[in-house]
Amino acid sequence: MPPIDPITKAHAALSVAVNGVFIPVPAVVERLQKFCRPLVFYNEGHDHDISFSGSCLLVRHRGRNLLLSTRHQLTNAERTSNEIIIVVDGNDGRRVGINPNEVSQAVLDPSCDAAYSDLADLLIAEYSTRRPERPIEAHFLSYDLTTAADLQTVDPSAIDAIFSIGYPTVDTSYEPEFDDDWCLVGVDVVSRWWKLYLKLAVATEWDAPGLIPLDPAASKNLLPTDLDGLSGAPVFFIHGIGARKPELGFAGIIVRGNKRGRVNIIAAAQIRQFLALHHGR
Repeated sequence: MPPIDPITKAHAALSVAVNGVFIPVPAVVERLQKFCRPLVFYNEGHDHDISFSGSCLLVRHRGRNLLLSTRHQLTNAERTSNEIIIVVDGNDGRRVGINPNEVSQAVLDPSCDAAYSDLADLLIAEYSTRRPERPIEAHFLSYDLTTAADLQTVDPSAIDAIFSIGYPTVDTSYEPEFDDDWCLVGVDVVSRWWKLYLKLAVATEWDAPGLIPLDPAASKNLLPTDLDGLSGAPVFFIHGIGARKPELGFAGIIVRGNKRGRVNIIAAAQIRQFLALHHGR
């Protein structure tokens, strides 16, 4: 293997690997946004084919294509798991919706304290790779959730930025399309994404037991007027810039939030346990 020249080595030291490609630290959030999507449902027999309920992460974990979200996103919208879809480009150039092959929901042991019920608010849908007519791997972030650093294993002083990418409900719009006779021919649904910078917080009475509390990183942070829709949004972090070895860590997914921008997340460690129980790895 040829030696790495000093310029390339210096660039890599200030970049983070995302999907096997080194990305400059300032561009990491925008690159990850491709894999952080609104949770989409198919509406059969309605004017608008799809609707949204919160956020989700598409991740390719150890060869398996997984969608991570929370199950209250289904119950609050009165939807079922068989209505979940991801939207991809078909071979004919048209966009198509694909249902998951399997959906798992976290279930607490009856002996567990009911106060920790939020830990069971986890939903994982799996999409088969065997779709030769519609390759879907590119829609999933290649990321090993089992070996990824998390907030409980990294020294807080080494954490450079904590951030989430989600789709607040207040920024979802339904834009009707009419023909020349003003007859409705369709509805475009647009959901706009936000990036939120966060920091570790001390638990208060508002925070749910077993979840990790996070506050806005700065008091002047621009926030959505309502955090509804951020459920299911993944929380990542970057650490190691000071040591010139920045890496991408996974903190968990958002379960709840308040008007001040404070959120609670299901920790990555809990998600790993669920994956090991239901997906065997």
